[in-house]
Amino acid sequence: MKKAIIIILSALGTFAAKAQIPQPDPDTTAKHFIIVASIGNLQEISAGQLASQKAKDKDVRSFGQMMVKDHGQTQQKLMQLAKRKGYNIPPAATSGIQPDPNLKNTRDNFDGMYVRAMMAGHNNTVQTFETYATTGKDPDVKAFAQQTLPTLKAHLAAIQAIDSRLKRISK
Repeated sequence: MKKAIIIILSALGTFAAKAQIPQPDPDTTAKHFIIVASIGNLQEISAGQLASQKAKDKDVRSFGQMMVKDHGQTQQKLMQLAKRKGYNIPPAATSGIQPDPNLKNTRDNFDGMYVRAMMAGHNNTVQTFETYATTGKDPDVKAFAQQTLPTLKAHLAAIQAIDSRLKRISK
């Protein structure tokens, strides 16, 4: 009987010790979301800079300038959030991101390639932000995603309108 009590007490002691040890936050998706968002911002900025230089259509040039401005501001807020949360973001996700080489090296139809790239990119980005805004566990990162979504949706609507106009002109 004494042995049984000792075994039970030692098992309870082990369980109590484990319960007191803080467990790491299993929400690694917050850091992943920040990394993905940072890369996306930097891609939009670099492609936007290219569009503001190479685009022939004034709306495409203006859209590129808007990408540089809006995604630049979003990137600053995102990096402040990452710093506040203590996330160490790899340098590959925070600098030196270049636009797609096909876009960079195109001579003909830059505008069409840029518009298609922006439509695809913003579709994916809106989906990523919507997902974290609804299912994310970190309340600060979730709030950032929710606050950024209207701007991203406005970008998507703007590039879709440009695409429609360019298609009407080319017919």
